[in-house]
Amino acid sequence: MTDKKMAGAKASPQVQPIIRNHSGIEAHGTQFLDLRKSKSERLRVHVRSYRGSMFIDLRAWYVGEDGEYRPSGKGVTLQPDQVPEITRALFLAGQSFDPKEVG
Repeated sequence: MTDKKMAGAKASPQVQPIIRNHSGIEAHGTQFLDLRKSKSERLRVHVRSYRGSMFIDLRAWYVGEDGEYRPSGKGVTLQPDQVPEITRALFLAGQSFDPKEVG
């Protein structure tokens, strides 16, 4: 299945043999999320290794001229030890509003 045909969010890990980041560097990694933001943009979470260190990459991907998804410069790369604090912050942010008020 190509990236273009994927519709919903995916939470299970998928091995992505080669991933090209926003600066064009290829790296091996595992995909943990593929969430559709719009018709032409997805939010993806990858765990990857770069120069012997592991990183978590949360990045917006866009549809290129060839119809394939490409990583954008919109995103953040985290060290694994930063994840628990960010996870807590996201949980608290999610709890801070009434879901009935979200449209």
